This record gives sequence, structure tokens and C-alpha cells, in this order.
Amino acid sequence: MIREATILINLLILAHFSTAQVSQGGGDIPIPVPEHPCLSPEAYIDIDQEIKANRALLIEQGILPAQPDGRAAVKLEWPLKQANGFDQPSYYTTVNFVDLDPSTGIQDFQCNSRSYNGHNGLDISLWPFWWQMMEDNQVEIIAGAPGMIINKSDNYFDHNCSCVGTWNAVYIQHSDGSVAWYGHMKKNSQTAKPIGASVVTGEFLGIVGSSGCSTNPHLHLEIHDASNNVIETYEGPCNATTPSSWWANQKPYYDPSINRLTTHGIPAEMNGFCPDDEFPNLQDQFDPGDLVYFTVWYRDQLLGEKALFKVIDPTGSVFKSWEQSGPANYAWAWWWWSYFLPGNAVEGIWTFESTYGGTTRSHPFQVGEVSAIHMFGPDEIRVLSNPVRTDLALEWKGQQDLQFSLTDLYGRSTRSGLLSTGIQQIPMTGLPSGAYVLQVIDPGTGKIWSSTVIKVDDH
Repeated sequence: MIREATILINLLILAHFSTAQVSQGGGDIPIPVPEHPCLSPEAYIDIDQEIKANRALLIEQGILPAQPDGRAAVKLEWPLKQANGFDQPSYYTTVNFVDLDPSTGIQDFQCNSRSYNGHNGLDISLWPFWWQMMEDNQVEIIAGAPGMIINKSDNYFDHNCSCVGTWNAVYIQHSDGSVAWYGHMKKNSQTAKPIGASVVTGEFLGIVGSSGCSTNPHLHLEIHDASNNVIETYEGPCNATTPSSWWANQKPYYDPSINRLTTHGIPAEMNGFCPDDEFPNLQDQFDPGDLVYFTVWYRDQLLGEKALFKVIDPTGSVFKSWEQSGPANYAWAWWWWSYFLPGNAVEGIWTFESTYGGTTRSHPFQVGEVSAIHMFGPDEIRVLSNPVRTDLALEWKGQQDLQFSLTDLYGRSTRSGLLSTGIQQIPMTGLPSGAYVLQVIDPGTGKIWSSTVIKVDDH
């Protein structure tokens, strides 16, 4: 196992302390090929019958028009978003498109083979740590277009990592008569709205899960036109199901991104697709001299595409830098490198940074301890809670009101307001864990005092 090997490596090299690279690892995870499409022929028949019955009843009740609006043209928005309180740089990767080859071959809309035989939808997988993201309700399934709930199924097991069982799903009929199938949802996570209720673009439908024929938490989005024909929503040279894209903004075929940067005391483990195969082993606090594993998580890593990495100390000095060129095209990939921190490392907030495809991502981590009571600027201002879980407590002994702002390391404002005399509680529940910059401003003199605040999980 990786864990035992890592411990052995650490023991062998501790006696030879160095800031040189100790080891590296990672790779891609081969995309599994399901035994059969995520819905069997029998399941398709059952779902079609349910939709037809519900549609007839809604028409009879005057809730649904008897004839769709032939003038309407559906344009889909992206059907996923992160829940409030999560701001991972990116959180998904596209795994499979519609298989457009009616025979036993495989062909996607770009005449390649990013699919599997008989697949009728778009598979968008969570990445990385899909099981942790599912348990945390991190990624929401939202309506890609306005419409009416025409069918629902729920209460089925949602931790599958093989092709078994029945999925949890919501089915939305659009004004043109087409129907969007949102499948593999987390059990009992769906909207409380009933069949016959209307939804708007972007409205919550459920949480990404792994119910039914599913290897890991992902969304299967399947579109049927008004005649119940399966539609490949992406425009491309090998797509004859539609003359134009069904997307308001069609994403590129390959969409390279660094989804996340992480730090660890021992490497993360991704040994397969089942819940007990995933060990994030996340760690964001280290001591000088510790061995740190720096990990990058790619979406659509491309052959030869270069990524640059840096580890920067609190003074702005670069501790380590390196680069990587993609060894192949991978839908998802992860790589780690380990380094010992210096024994005299500057204590404070360090930054693990990477630039890939013109975009820079960063991940803060702490070296050394953070004082529980931190004084900064004039002696009258104190930060009483640091690290903080729920409320950041500030004490101001002066007479006039001050202004404060709390921003993340991307410079985005998360909290702001007035700081009055006495002790003031600033709520931080719901903010992601990590480092934040607190600034207190004297509006009379314009003087600014700054401090770093560490938010830890409030679970």
C-alpha cells in the first residue's frame, strides 16, 4: 500500500535531512468502462412510460400545454455549481459524451472516442475526492433550462461503484417538448418541488451522487427531443442529432484546468473508485523541518502542456520551484512532489502556487503555530480567536469606530463592516477553511493594520 511505502521512505531519509526533493508520484486514473449503459433497455421503457403517464395527467389537469412551443429553442446553462461556502477553483471533469455510433463502435461529436458503447448522455464527474465532495454536499445539480418537473425517482442507494441498482433522478420538460434527464443523484437530496412544478434556469434540483449504474459520484445529463430522440447537445462534425449547439456557451472539447492544489503529511491515496479507496490525507499545518507533500489535481491534462509550480514563504521568497509537462492526455490526473521544509523555516502563511494554461491557482498552508491572542497595530486592537471555527472575535479599546474587511487570498471580500468599542464577533460559519487577510482601517488617519486569520473546519 502507498501508506506503508511512504512511512518507510520517510524513515530512511529522516537521517539525511535536506531541502532537496525526496520523492514524487501520482498519475492518472484509468476511466472505467461500465458493463452496459447506465440505464438498461428495461429501465428506459419504465421511465418512458412514467413520463408519458405524468404528461397525460398534467395536460388533463391543465398544468402542461397539450402541444409544445415549436418556436422555442432550448439553450442550456452548465448544470452544476458549488454550494454556498465552497470555492474550490474547479470541481469537475467531463468524462463521457454521447456515443453516436449505432454499432458496437464508439464515436463522440468530435469523431473521437470519449464515450463508451451505447452511452446516451453527458457524464460530468466530481474531481478530486468525489466521495468527500458528495458527503459534504459540495456540488449541486441545477436546472440547465427552465421547465416543468415531469418525473422523479428517489430513495435508492447512492454509494455505488459498479453497475448495479436504480438511480435517483429528476426529469424536466422544456417548453419545446424536450426533456432533460438528471441522473445518479444523492439519496434524499432532491428538490421538494413535486411533479408538475415549474423550475427556472439555475434552480436547485439535487446533489451529485452515485446511485444506480455508476462507478463514482457524477451527473449523467441526458437530453431527449420532443419526439423522444436522444440528442448530443454539443455541436461537432460527427453530430447529426442537431444542427447547432444546445448550449448557451458550449465548453471546449478539452478544457484544461487545475481543479485543486493540496498539501499533505503523507500522500493522498486514490486506489480506485469505491468509497474505501479514497484517502485525501489533507493537512494544512506543518512545523519547520517537516516533510510536506505538494499535490496538483488536473482536469484534462494535455500532452506537453506545461505547468509551473512554486512554494513561497511569508516573506515572498521562493522556497522551491519546478515545472511539469503533461505526459499524455488525461481526463483527470494527480501528481505530488515532497520536500522537507527548512529547520529554520519562517513561520506564518506559506503558499503553494501553480500556473497552468495562463491561470494561476494557489493554496495557503501554515508553518508553525498561530497565537491564540494576537495583537497588531496599536495595542488597543486584539484578535482574540485565531485559528477560528465559527466567530472571529475582535477587541477594540479606542473610542472612535474603525472599519474592517476580511478577504480571501484571491483578494475577494468575504466580510466587512464597522468595528466599535468593545468585543465584536464576526461570523465566519460557512466560509471555506484556509487563510484570510484581516484589515482594520482608521477612517480618520487612513492608517491600515493587517493580520492573517486562519479559518478551520466548523463541522
